[in-house]
Amino acid sequence: MKASLGQSCRHGGEARHRHYGGNVKASKILLPALAVGLAFTLAACGGPSTPGSGGSGGGVAAAGGWDINQTPHDQLTAGEFVGSITYPIATWNQWSVDGNDQELVFLQAPISPAYYDFNGVGEAIINKDYLLSAKTETKPNLVLTLELNPKAVWNDGKVIGADDWIATWKAMNGTNDKFHPASTDGWSEITSVTQGANAQEVVLTFKSTYPDWTAVVSGGPLRAEGAATPDAFNKGWKEYKDAYFTGPFKVSNWDKTSGMVTMVPNDKWWGAKPLLTKITWKQIKTDGLAAAFANQEVDYYDIGADAAGYAQAKGAQNSVVRVAAGPNFRHFTFNSKSPILSDVNVRQALLQGIDRQIIADSDLAGLPGDKKPLNNNLYVANQPGYVDEAKATGLDYNPEQAKAKLDAAGWKLNATTGFREKDGKQLDVVFAVLAGVKASENEGLQAQNSLKQIGVNLKLKNVDVQKDWPGVLVNHSFDIIAFSWIGTPYPLLNIGQIYGGTTKGGEFAAGDSNFAQLEIPKVLELKPQIDTEMDPAKRTTLGNEAAQAIWESVHTLPLYQRPMLIGVRAKLANIGALGMAKVPKWEDVGFTK
Repeated sequence: MKASLGQSCRHGGEARHRHYGGNVKASKILLPALAVGLAFTLAACGGPSTPGSGGSGGGVAAAGGWDINQTPHDQLTAGEFVGSITYPIATWNQWSVDGNDQELVFLQAPISPAYYDFNGVGEAIINKDYLLSAKTETKPNLVLTLELNPKAVWNDGKVIGADDWIATWKAMNGTNDKFHPASTDGWSEITSVTQGANAQEVVLTFKSTYPDWTAVVSGGPLRAEGAATPDAFNKGWKEYKDAYFTGPFKVSNWDKTSGMVTMVPNDKWWGAKPLLTKITWKQIKTDGLAAAFANQEVDYYDIGADAAGYAQAKGAQNSVVRVAAGPNFRHFTFNSKSPILSDVNVRQALLQGIDRQIIADSDLAGLPGDKKPLNNNLYVANQPGYVDEAKATGLDYNPEQAKAKLDAAGWKLNATTGFREKDGKQLDVVFAVLAGVKASENEGLQAQNSLKQIGVNLKLKNVDVQKDWPGVLVNHSFDIIAFSWIGTPYPLLNIGQIYGGTTKGGEFAAGDSNFAQLEIPKVLELKPQIDTEMDPAKRTTLGNEAAQAIWESVHTLPLYQRPMLIGVRAKLANIGALGMAKVPKWEDVGFTK
């Protein structure tokens, strides 16, 4: 499945979702977007979900990490597909800060290069339509040699070559601040990109070893002319330029008035013949998607955590709801600079006093899937390397242990009020509720009920998201706040952005997206090793050492992993709940016979 993916992105409530992935400058704050679904909301045409219709039903343990009605290409038949976008296209450059959006990534996947595809659990698989081989050498830094497929061409027939890779690196590496890439991650770790023996051999030399190198090259390069100058990169993609694209499909029409985009099979495509005869993207507002899907106007509907939308999609004719473990997980961030929460013993007591099972059950009421607490900050449960850190550390829901920790920390129960006190002050903790975001509102109430049982007064403070978001988060105006992070196939890429920071003169400065403002010495110690360890098994071990330190410090408390719920037409194959893949391999999307 095609995508260029990197570290986690985040969103607080859920609506228009930015595609941060590996596309956010390390120097910039990674912010949650607000909305009610998953990382993106796209749709299609599709009918009643029956046990035999191909959906995974209630569980999210879909085979291979996804539920896509996986079917061999030669067993499928042709047809048309209708998807959706929720707003007009402002730029066709998804690599730029202005085009950094998951909807655009999904829409452009049929017309963009993919040097690596991803399966449902996020494993990178070389795509030989573009890349014949990738050889790594450690000298001691990483030297990566790509052998490009000479059949791979841009839509004007120009062979994709080293010049495209060189121009892309120069635009993306951050050395020229007149370019405005969405992220420099990975690209900034490369010291040179050169042509090898010929234009189809590209040599990338890194500053050090770089285990997540596939995150950099998976999306291929931009067309050299589109990245040649800051103006070309930043402003030159407002119009659709066919020569800047490649893939199994091409754009045949873009109606700027209606926002509709039409794609047809690309006559320059050298790979497997696409099954779809046409792809249409209609512009439909988010609140109209459920009805559009039920009315057969679109064939694909990302339901998110909308129980009403799920019920509507499940009842749609000729449709099925496909279910997999999504990359989206809810969590609480604890502000370690808060006077009360600066004590790790208090944070651990709160962890052990919050019933996350009740939160999961209530947040996900009316939705299918396993509603289980997530017990790792770096890995979601269906990713290779996941370790249950609650079990490993013994830090899980346990009200009696929570009470004991608070007693030991000097917080004694006042039998009259029912809340604990210390030095004449009541144990009040402020939870910032994002008003209008149902998950945040419910999570605050459920946590309040749980913590009352151990003598903690959780005070709910409503935040006007129209006025005070993301200010409440950036300015750390909370003790606890809830929002979502989005996992990626690269759980250990740049973990310092969220869980680390820098130390100068003995003073710790939290990373811009370390909203907990917490210094975790073990993470600072392990990060340089995690960033450079090329042995996957050793790196996973290091990663889980860091995950254990994060869990014990109660930097953040994961709540649960949301199911990915996608309504599709019942006979559609190789598309649906994609798990970590994010986008389908569009030439393989078709209909069962």
